[in-house]
Amino acid sequence: MPPDGSSFTALNLPPGFTLPQCMEYFTLTAGPNTDLWRKPPNSDTSTAPIVFTSLRQPFVVAEVTISADWEMEWDQGGLVIFAGAAPQSFSGAPAITTARRSGARAPCKWVKAGMEFSSGTVNASSTSATGDGADWCLSPIQSTHGPGTQSLRIKLERIGHALWVWYQVPSASPFVRSPGAVGSSWTKLREVNWFFYGVEDKFVHVGIYASRPMNLGRGETMFDAMNGLSLDSSLAAGFADGLVVEFEDLEIF
Repeated sequence: MPPDGSSFTALNLPPGFTLPQCMEYFTLTAGPNTDLWRKPPNSDTSTAPIVFTSLRQPFVVAEVTISADWEMEWDQGGLVIFAGAAPQSFSGAPAITTARRSGARAPCKWVKAGMEFSSGTVNASSTSATGDGADWCLSPIQSTHGPGTQSLRIKLERIGHALWVWYQVPSASPFVRSPGAVGSSWTKLREVNWFFYGVEDKFVHVGIYASRPMNLGRGETMFDAMNGLSLDSSLAAGFADGLVVEFEDLEIF
């Protein structure tokens, strides 16, 4: 059964944004210049629309189906999981440098996984971030090039201290497939074998996100131009050119 929307927190979304009571289907709109990214020495960005819940029991698995009309470089959306403090909004905050200089606790680690449009191809994608920065991996899921609406089911699964990332291309005829065929159709994208090590269960936060890192009209991205639009101005002016990501059948256990 899909989770109750009342248990979720919205981040980087307009004040009037509301989630349905039953999160079986909903959408997020990501304006231009929105992203979730981390790059040393002093670039830590969290301006992507995120909807998350803080878990009260050990994390087991999360799944969701995502769809969008992918058009611009780095358009993306999917699942995200945080370990540590609950996610907050910031852009270009020198969290990494500050933590190292002061000896304070490193920024929370996180993993995002879903679909991403890059170099003319729709991909299954994943990024993992620690206090040292973030990586990035892509796996093409279509043979033809060009933008267009595509769907993918993504799964995050805990195996011991590791977080496994899986994806599944939805079948055009799901009702003619056996349970065994459906189960074997998952493709493993990556294994983040350190993610849960040293993490208390009460400091795990799971949800979904959408982002459009490309900054329309300036030819810059959040990766390269950390002094771009402020969060408030992008929310006010960017949603007319935003990426709309659809989420279906969200499950979190």
